[in-house]
Amino acid sequence: MNAPAIDGSAPGVDPELARYLAAHAAPAACADALIRDGRGRILLVDPTYKDGWDLPGGMLEDEEPALALGRELAEELGLAVEVGRLLAVDTIPAAVYGRTVLALLYAGHVPGEVDTDALTLQDSELRAAGFFPEAEALALLPQAVRRRLAAALGAERGPHTALLRDGHRLPARPRDHYAQLPAPMMAATVLVTDTAGRVLVLQPGYADALELPGGMVEAHESPSQAAARELAEELALTVPLGRLLVLDTAPGSAGAHGRALTCTVFATPPLTPQQAGALEFPDGEIVAAHWMEPQEAVRRLPPRLAARVQAGLDALATGGIVHLEAGVPARPADVPAARGAKADR
Repeated sequence: MNAPAIDGSAPGVDPELARYLAAHAAPAACADALIRDGRGRILLVDPTYKDGWDLPGGMLEDEEPALALGRELAEELGLAVEVGRLLAVDTIPAAVYGRTVLALLYAGHVPGEVDTDALTLQDSELRAAGFFPEAEALALLPQAVRRRLAAALGAERGPHTALLRDGHRLPARPRDHYAQLPAPMMAATVLVTDTAGRVLVLQPGYADALELPGGMVEAHESPSQAAARELAEELALTVPLGRLLVLDTAPGSAGAHGRALTCTVFATPPLTPQQAGALEFPDGEIVAAHWMEPQEAVRRLPPRLAARVQAGLDALATGGIVHLEAGVPARPADVPAARGAKADR
C-alpha cells in the first residue's frame, strides 16, 4: 500500500493541515518487543552502541510502530515476528535525553521454537542475543528498561496496557484503573485471628477507613493465591491459608466503580502471640495493624467489611460457608421440586 502524499493530495485530507503536520516537531519514538521462547524465557540483545543488555527493537523512522518493530527485528536478528498487543507505553521526558522519547513495548510472537544459534545478528548493531528467565532478564537490564519490562510483564498477565513516565506507572483515576481489570472484579480477603480470639484490622496509608488484609486478584491468580500474596506483601506473613468462609457477590450497580465484584474471605490458623507481634509492613501500603475483639472490629470497620467479618466468624463457628449479596446474607432461591416428586416428600 502506498503511503499518502504529504502534500495533502490524499482524499479527504486538508493540504494546509498536511503540510503543517509534516513539518511539526515530534518526539522520537522506539518500538521494542517482549519475545519468549518455548520455555517462557525472554529474548535480550547486547547492542554495540551502548552498555548493557536491551530488549530487541529500535527507533521508528517515518513508519507505523508495528512495521518499524518488524523491520528492526528482521534487520538485526533475521527474525520474523508477529507483532501482538501493546503492553507498555513509556514517555521519557526531554530532561533525560534532550528530547522527548516515546518507548512502545509490544508482545512479539514467533511461530515455532526459536534457536538462538540460528539468529542472524547484525554485526554493526549487536554483539550477542540470548533468552533468559524473567528474574535474570530483569537483573541484566538497565534500570529504566527494567522498570518498563516489569510493567509489561504485569500487563501481559492482564487485559491492560501499562502507561508509564520514565519507567514509573502513571496514576490513574479509580474508574480507569478498575475498568482494566477482568470482569467481574475479584477480590480476596483474609480473616486473620489469633489464639486469643481477636481479629486483625489494618490501617492503610491510602485511605482513612480501616481495612482487612487482602486485595484484588490479578488475572493470572486464583483467589487463594492472591490472598496468600497479599498477606506476604502487606504483612510479611506466610502462613497456610485455611478454608473459604465467605463468598460476597455484588452487581456493578452496588459498587462505586460500576463493576460486578466477587470477594472471597479465607481463614488462617490462629496466630500465636509471637506471630501476632512480628507483623511487618514491607510494601508500605499499611501503616498500622490493630488486634480487636470481634465486636469492636465489626463496629469500627466499614459496613461491607464488617458484614464479611461477622459472616466469617459465623462460618468458623458452624463449619459452613456464608454467601453474601453486597454484604447482606443471600436468601436461598426457591428451587422447584423435581418432576414427578411427591409434594409430601
